[in-house]
Amino acid sequence: MGLLGNMKFRHRLAAVAVFVMTSFGIYLYLPAEVTQLELQSQHKMLMGRSFGSQLKYASENAPDMCQLTRANHHANISSLDLYFNAEYNLKSDGEWELPMPSVDYRKVQNPKRLNVVLVPHSHNDPGWLKTVNEYFSDQTRHILNNMVNKLTQFPKMTFIWTETVYFSMWWNELDDAVKVHVRRLIRRGQLEITLGGWVMPDEASTHYVSVIDQLIEGHQWLWENLGVRPENSWSIDPFGYSGTMPYLWLSAGMSNMVIQRVHQAIKSSLIQEKALEFNWRQMWDAKGSTDIFCHIMPYMLYNIKYTCGPSPFACVHFDFRHIPGDFSESRAREITNETLHESAELLYNQYRSKSFNFRYNTILVPIGDDFRYDKEEEWDQQYENYEKLIQYMNSKSEWNINVQWGTLQDYFQLTKQEHTNQKLSGSSEEFPVLSGDFFPYSDRDSEYWTGYYSTRPFDKYFSRDVQSTLQSADMLNTLNYMFYRSWNLNSDLKFFQHSSFLQTARRALGLFMHHDAITGTSKEFVVEDYEQYLLRAYNSSQEVIKLTIQSLLSKGKVESPVVFRPETVRTTYNTLPQKQVIAVQGYGTTVAFFNPLAQARRQMVHLLVNSQFLDVLSYTHEIIPSQISPVWHKEEDATVSDDIFELTFLVEIQPFSILPFVLYKKNHQTVSAYSSTITVVNTEQLAVSALVNFKQNRPEPHRTKPITVDNKVIQLTFDARTGSLLQVLDMASGNVTELSLSFLFYKSQGSGAYLFYPSGQPTSLFPNIPVIRVSEGPLVTYVEISYQPYITHRVTLYHHPPHLTSAIFIENVLSMSTLKNKEVIMRLHTDINNRDLSFFTDQNGFQFIRRHTNPNQRVQANYFPMTSAVLLEDDVRRLTLLSAQPHGAASLDNGQLEVMLDRQLLFDDNRGMGEGVNDNKPTVSKFVIMVEHRPSPKWSSSHYSSLSLQAMSFNDMFQQPLLTYYTTIDSEVFFRSITPLTTPLSCDLSIVSLRSLVTGNLNYNGTSVILHRRGYDCDFPQPDLQCQPSETELSFDNLFQEFSFSNIYETTLTHTVLKRPVNPKEILNISPMELMAFHVQF
Repeated sequence: MGLLGNMKFRHRLAAVAVFVMTSFGIYLYLPAEVTQLELQSQHKMLMGRSFGSQLKYASENAPDMCQLTRANHHANISSLDLYFNAEYNLKSDGEWELPMPSVDYRKVQNPKRLNVVLVPHSHNDPGWLKTVNEYFSDQTRHILNNMVNKLTQFPKMTFIWTETVYFSMWWNELDDAVKVHVRRLIRRGQLEITLGGWVMPDEASTHYVSVIDQLIEGHQWLWENLGVRPENSWSIDPFGYSGTMPYLWLSAGMSNMVIQRVHQAIKSSLIQEKALEFNWRQMWDAKGSTDIFCHIMPYMLYNIKYTCGPSPFACVHFDFRHIPGDFSESRAREITNETLHESAELLYNQYRSKSFNFRYNTILVPIGDDFRYDKEEEWDQQYENYEKLIQYMNSKSEWNINVQWGTLQDYFQLTKQEHTNQKLSGSSEEFPVLSGDFFPYSDRDSEYWTGYYSTRPFDKYFSRDVQSTLQSADMLNTLNYMFYRSWNLNSDLKFFQHSSFLQTARRALGLFMHHDAITGTSKEFVVEDYEQYLLRAYNSSQEVIKLTIQSLLSKGKVESPVVFRPETVRTTYNTLPQKQVIAVQGYGTTVAFFNPLAQARRQMVHLLVNSQFLDVLSYTHEIIPSQISPVWHKEEDATVSDDIFELTFLVEIQPFSILPFVLYKKNHQTVSAYSSTITVVNTEQLAVSALVNFKQNRPEPHRTKPITVDNKVIQLTFDARTGSLLQVLDMASGNVTELSLSFLFYKSQGSGAYLFYPSGQPTSLFPNIPVIRVSEGPLVTYVEISYQPYITHRVTLYHHPPHLTSAIFIENVLSMSTLKNKEVIMRLHTDINNRDLSFFTDQNGFQFIRRHTNPNQRVQANYFPMTSAVLLEDDVRRLTLLSAQPHGAASLDNGQLEVMLDRQLLFDDNRGMGEGVNDNKPTVSKFVIMVEHRPSPKWSSSHYSSLSLQAMSFNDMFQQPLLTYYTTIDSEVFFRSITPLTTPLSCDLSIVSLRSLVTGNLNYNGTSVILHRRGYDCDFPQPDLQCQPSETELSFDNLFQEFSFSNIYETTLTHTVLKRPVNPKEILNISPMELMAFHVQF
């Protein structure tokens, strides 16, 4: 092993031995079993160094700390009201009815001037019925090649493009002359890049961190290669729209947006108010600073059949694509002198009818569909026929119409110019202001697109795992670059290597944000392709993490061989992550933790180890109390492994820090490692080897008395026969919350990958009496319930540290292999009185929006997306459910909350995918349940809410878990801590991005720093906070005290526009809920 192998711990162990014997000699006289109180006392002594304030905080004592009040929204229109007040009228064909003009515009005399902007487009899904590479080879490459040729041939014609992932793939194939030509088309205004993210992302399941990341990747690529900053968003295919995206698009420099898939009944309500165009405002914005102009396309879809006007039967005559062998709904004929007037008159009436929906006489007419313009003939057919119509219609002075080719930029400029002109003449109304979102989406009858919130949850969880791993890898790569500069070491080669890994990971995760990827709505073989992308992203990120941890801990002295390994690995794309069994050596096994949060954290860590006899030593040479718990051989029985054990101990770690510990194997039970006590229920067998040192209670095969466990803060009661959680007792106040947790399933009537369409009420998923296994110790208690062959359900209760003791940690592993055509839910039934069946779901992990269950609608219409949390509350209590992965959620009865876990569907739902969902894999889902009490009754009708500070802290732990890496190589060189932030940020501040930007050649191009001040709810007491919950003076100087800066600029969200220079000493004032982005040169 060379240098590393020779660096033994002998000298250090001798010193440690003396230190332990003198400083902690009291341990030698303690019995092997100690009370929890004694352990806490010891732990307080061992961990009593200064680590941030232990704050007792209540809003009435410090009202100025509350950063976000729950006032009513400041908008003319609320989406919440729209969904409740809409008229859900159906036509005979099952489609939702829209208001229609009754006039024949061909007979109207002296009509007002009408501007019509024709916008050719091609919607290119980066995977759906084919993989992203198959689509590119078969169609997208040809579309873009044709675009260059035909826009040159037809200088009046225009085109818009959205998906940067495809544009970059194509760009890499072009010679320089063609690239120059493409840039010229952009400068001429013939080609517009819209939205410009890596993909057109889903808006229900995506987390805002990943949405921002793929947006930066797309915008940085566009700016470097095309000199383009997108000004308009084009998002026509996601299956509903979040209220978070408008804020992100605005922050990235966009001024306008177009959306399409909105419930037709909602469109109907907006049409009646001439409100399909509005300023979309954040619910928490009282000033209008977050307004972005939004256009909703009025009809069913974005293809030509639905874009020329209200009659699809008329519009199909104006799709002029005719390719032999193609299936087409088009009824178009070539425009000739004989057919010109009739066709133009029909189209004119459609354009006028479409204008009925809007306040101003400018309409947008997209001309395209999925993967259109892949044949040269289509370009000729569409252009030549429309050009004849344009010339004829514009020549008809009595029609008073101007039809032109254009882009979104042309359309919005004309619309806003008309608004300005009318405003100057005194005849204009301001555009309405809308707040909220557009979920759920339905295109006909009771067919709601609410199933995809929960389709293929294996991949949804996988993507969130990749997100947190990539975010940590970005941070470590940036810290490595900063430290190497401060150490005067050259890191260019390492930076290039890391950047290559990170770009692979980032683009793979960005691809998965596509609205047919994370949604689970692609064909099975395409899903496998996405999973392989995710696996490459995960492993590439892991590679950077282990390289940087080793480099930083060794201060650049040991870069190879790489000896650190991840404690959790993914070996294949279709299996769950596996915790590695760490081989604990007598000479010591080093385990290093990285904290990706900007706050200090104290939490229990869980490792699988090969020995029950060991000591845990901190890098300051302190012995850390730990607990050894059993690992069960099989999920369905009560046999304890005799060679694998679960080790739990407390880690206290500063922000962005790397902290090593050493595990030492012993030959006997040590006084610092406490063994769990085991109880099994509903089985006669408890198999424990005589070599294993666990205390065992007698098996209870016929127990009927409820099972209770507690941590002196809360007590949980379980039904002994079903394993169901029944209630939660607050042991200090005596308050009891009825909290029944159960698993049920819906039978599918018409569900598919997109649709949730159950046949009736759910049925209990209770195949037999489950085996219940309880492991209790001084640090942690587990209750594991095995509902075989379907679910393994694990409940964790922590005894320490104090801020973790009020929460219930849940982990489910669900197998759908025998649950054909079923949709499984986890239901919580409480005695919380949520008025009008209202509750809150989060939007993309960024904010919360109130939901109201509509009793007049079916179950599927009352499901909403939750990305990371749901809140259920009444005047005095709140139930917070935090989630490590996205799901669909509903509150269908008073005090009830349900989350859909997984769904296996045999049949297609006729939305284009052409198959059911039968590739289910065993899937993990992780939750935290908190019951919080208000000091005094209070009710708010606000349309938005926020987490309490304590819940925010838990959620941060969930979304950005500690990373664990280990090595069995014995070396002093790794036994040091890395602490780049000397001052933790306040609780409500997060660092969304600490990412090194790169050029196309992977050279350093500055650092992205994005800060987010989250709003929080001050109604709840916040005991034992580990961070300062108040406004602190933040500057780059006190954020990164150890490092020097070349320059700092505040920028747009994607760093393509420099707003202003920032002095490192300048105090950064970030308003609640707001993001601030900076480009930093270290």
